[in-house]
Amino acid sequence: MTAPLGKTADMRFHNGKFRIMQIADTQDTQQMSSDTLLFLSAALDKAKPDLVVFTGDQFKGYGVTFLLGDREKNYQKAIDRLVAPLEERGIPFTFVFGNHDDQAFGIPKEKQLAMYQSHKNCIAVPGDPSLSGLCNQYVPLKSEDGQKTEFVLYLLDSLSTSLDGRCAAVTKEQIAWYQSVRDALKAENGDYVPAILFQHIPVPEMWELLKEVPKSQKPHAQGFREHYGKFYDIDERFLQKGNCDFLLETPATPAENTGEFAAFSEKGDTLAMFFGHDHNNSFVGKYQNMLLGYTQGCGFHVYGPRLNRGVRIIDIDEQNPRDFSTHTILYRDLFSVRDIRNKPKYLLYSYAPPSVESVMPTLKKAGIAAGVLAVGAVAIALLTK
Repeated sequence: MTAPLGKTADMRFHNGKFRIMQIADTQDTQQMSSDTLLFLSAALDKAKPDLVVFTGDQFKGYGVTFLLGDREKNYQKAIDRLVAPLEERGIPFTFVFGNHDDQAFGIPKEKQLAMYQSHKNCIAVPGDPSLSGLCNQYVPLKSEDGQKTEFVLYLLDSLSTSLDGRCAAVTKEQIAWYQSVRDALKAENGDYVPAILFQHIPVPEMWELLKEVPKSQKPHAQGFREHYGKFYDIDERFLQKGNCDFLLETPATPAENTGEFAAFSEKGDTLAMFFGHDHNNSFVGKYQNMLLGYTQGCGFHVYGPRLNRGVRIIDIDEQNPRDFSTHTILYRDLFSVRDIRNKPKYLLYSYAPPSVESVMPTLKKAGIAAGVLAVGAVAIALLTK
C-alpha cells in the first residue's frame, strides 16, 4: 500500500520515552507579548519536550498591527518570534491552523506554511492537496532503534468559522484520509498503531462531558444559542482528574457532526483527541473509549484564564504506549502576578469576554446606554474567539 500523503519526519523514542508539549492559542501579532514568550521559554526549560505541537490560532489573523507596513514581513516576524524559543533549544515543532490563522489579511495558508518551514526545526508538511485545509499530517513515533512505528500523532486542519460565528466541521474527506493512514500503518506494522489526534476546534462530543447545573453553582459556564439560559460544569463521572481542571466557557463546536469522533474511535487505535480554541477550558474527560482534552490558551495578548494560562505535557512510554500520561504546566507554577510585565493588558484580558454571545444577555438587560459603554468589550469579543 502506498503511504498516504501527509507524513512528516519520523520522530524516535529516547531512553524509552517521548514527551510532547501542546501549545494552544498564543493568538498574537509581530508585536508579541513578552509575558507569553517568557512563559513559553520557562515551560520549555522545565519540560524539555521532544516535540512541540501548536494547535491553532497562533496569530491574530484580524490583528490590525499586521497592516502597519509590509503584511508578509510582519507575519514572518511574528512566526520568527514565536518559534525562537524552540529554535534556540533545538526543539522540533509542527502545527495546525486555527480559525484566526485562516484570516491573516489575505496571506494564504500556503504562504504561512512556507514561513514556518523557513525554520529548520519545523517538521510540518502541506499534506494531501485534495483535502480541505492545509497541513493535514501525521507524525510517526518510531521505536528507539527505528525499526517500528510505536505511536502516531494525527493533526487535522479543523478549518474556520462561518460569518455567523458557527464553527466549521472537519470534512468527510479528511476523515477518510485519517482512515487510510490508519489502515496503511496497520498493514506496515501488523496491527493498529496507538495514536493521539490534535486539532484546533473541538468535536461536538465534547458536550457529552458536561452536565447542566443551576445558575447559582459557581463556577459555571453559560450556554448560548440552543443552550441559551442554561449553565454547565464538568461532569465528574467522566473527568480524568488532572493537576488543574476547569470549564469557564461552553464549547464552541461545529453545528454539524460529520462523524469525526465516530471514525477516530471505531478501531480503538486513537486514544485521545486534544483541542484548543476555547481559551478558558482545561480538562480531560473520557467519553466511550476516547479521551477528549481541552488545553487552555497561553497567550497574554488575548482573553485567557489569568494565571492558569498554560501548556499541556503528554508523556508516552515505548513499553506501554497506550498508557500515556498528561498534565499541564501553568503560568502560576513558574511565576506570580508580580512577574507580569504588561499588567494593564493582563487586567484587560482577564475580564475580556470570550465571545460576542457572552455579553449579549448583559446588553439586553442593561439597555442601550449600558450597551454603548460595553462597545469596547464587544469589540474584543469579536476579535478574540
